[in-house]
Amino acid sequence: MRFLSFYIAYKYLKSKKSSRFTSIISKSSIVGIALGIAAIIVVMSIMNGFHNEMRNKILSMASHVVVTERNYSLENWSELKANMDKNKLVSGSAPYVEGQAMISYGNNVHGIQLKGIIPTHEKNVTSLDENIIEGELNIIGRKPYQISIGSNLAEKMHLSIGDKITLVIPRANTTLIGIVPRLKRFEVSSIFHFGMQQYDKNLVFIDMNEAQLLYDMGSNVSGLRLKLFDLFKAPSISKIIKDSLESEYIVIDWTMMNKNFFKALQMEKTMLLLLMLLIVLVATFNIISSLFMVVSEKKSDIAILKTLGMNSTRIMYIFVFQGTFLGILGIVFGIILGLVISLNLDYIVSFIEYILGHSILDSDIYMISTVPVKIEIIDIVYISTISLLFSFFATVYPSINASKTMPAEILKGN
Repeated sequence: MRFLSFYIAYKYLKSKKSSRFTSIISKSSIVGIALGIAAIIVVMSIMNGFHNEMRNKILSMASHVVVTERNYSLENWSELKANMDKNKLVSGSAPYVEGQAMISYGNNVHGIQLKGIIPTHEKNVTSLDENIIEGELNIIGRKPYQISIGSNLAEKMHLSIGDKITLVIPRANTTLIGIVPRLKRFEVSSIFHFGMQQYDKNLVFIDMNEAQLLYDMGSNVSGLRLKLFDLFKAPSISKIIKDSLESEYIVIDWTMMNKNFFKALQMEKTMLLLLMLLIVLVATFNIISSLFMVVSEKKSDIAILKTLGMNSTRIMYIFVFQGTFLGILGIVFGIILGLVISLNLDYIVSFIEYILGHSILDSDIYMISTVPVKIEIIDIVYISTISLLFSFFATVYPSINASKTMPAEILKGN
């Protein structure tokens, strides 16, 4: 008697005597749940891949941690750098000077963000040197007034290696003829490509000493950039670093610098997950429909089982098990389908692009040119658990209704 409800539920699922319409409803509930879960897995995998790609691209140029002082002017940076390099939590450090400027070439003018760097130190904190596609980064500092620009900026202004550009600094020089803007000629020594328009179009690099002269900073720098061994521990490590320094120092980690952006991405993922779960919720209504129809068909069987001594609770278990079986089948097929699509998404997208005749993703808009996919096991666990709960709750009302069947009334009618 212990597993009788389970056995009867299994036999009902395999029964060929049920009406064709009931069978269709049952199968459609499985298909609906499977498609819903597959859609969620594919969408969540793309979102995870997109977030991971964005984080990697941003952090390939951004700092894990920045140490500076008020007004973003850091004194005695060399001493601070020596202390940070001794810290076992810090992988590398590099000073920098940052400011706004414009570059002019021919009839083209473009506003940019300028960074003064020491190339040998910069390699310790960013992947700038690895993303140089033309020229050589180390020329900066070896030859005077050399500049490294992004690929999008070079394309927009028709620049190539060796071209001379005019750098305009938003600081004025007072001369005999009045106040004139600060101008300096630079030679393009290298071109980099990060794959993000934010960097490739709006960022340039020059020697740090030259940047200090242009911005009248003396021996000061804007800050010290730190690279950590574990970037995901940046908030806790930045607090440790802050506690080890004097109070005038300001310590900022990458989660604070890009806080709104990453929060927006996380909220987008959460809202999308909730919306996609509605698909599964709608599909579970098919389970309710199919169970009501099965209960209607099996009223005579239920009456006989009650006459033989099966109590209402065990009758209820029969249909709870049956509805849960349908949910589990849908979940399993959905996970398999979702994983197959996610793992082969590159080929699917390539085929769609071939049919359409153009690329789906524009790197200028989306910052990426391919569809990134990252499957997170925890997402699959969450999705499966919630879907299983939906399936279980969908069985409750039809099962209670079945347990209330009155044997005398049903058998009297027969």
